[in-house]
Amino acid sequence: MKTLKLVDGDLCFENSTLQMVEGDEEIAQSVELTLKTRLGEFTLDEHFGLDWSNILGKGFDQEEAQYDIINAVTQDERIASVESVEFSHDKETRNLSVHLKMKKEDDQTIELGGVDLA
Repeated sequence: MKTLKLVDGDLCFENSTLQMVEGDEEIAQSVELTLKTRLGEFTLDEHFGLDWSNILGKGFDQEEAQYDIINAVTQDERIASVESVEFSHDKETRNLSVHLKMKKEDDQTIELGGVDLA
């Protein structure tokens, strides 16, 4: 599949031309967009996105957050399974990021790292 390239949520232009992504890069972009969208936020598909209730706030529950991330990521039919979910928490900046290792439907592995969640 081919789609418009996004950088920090904005369309990407190079020499006044919209940039496109495809293949694994497009899948990674799609998964990142899913993780950065709150569940229910997209009115055209209220089941799209990530439930952030176990991610934000003082009561961060890593096991529940992993479960929520796996549920969100596997909404994409191209992702067969999530092999690993690793969190990186910077207490000084109060930033939480996630690194995912996923298996696609064709049994190839794809990784996505450094997705800021909070």
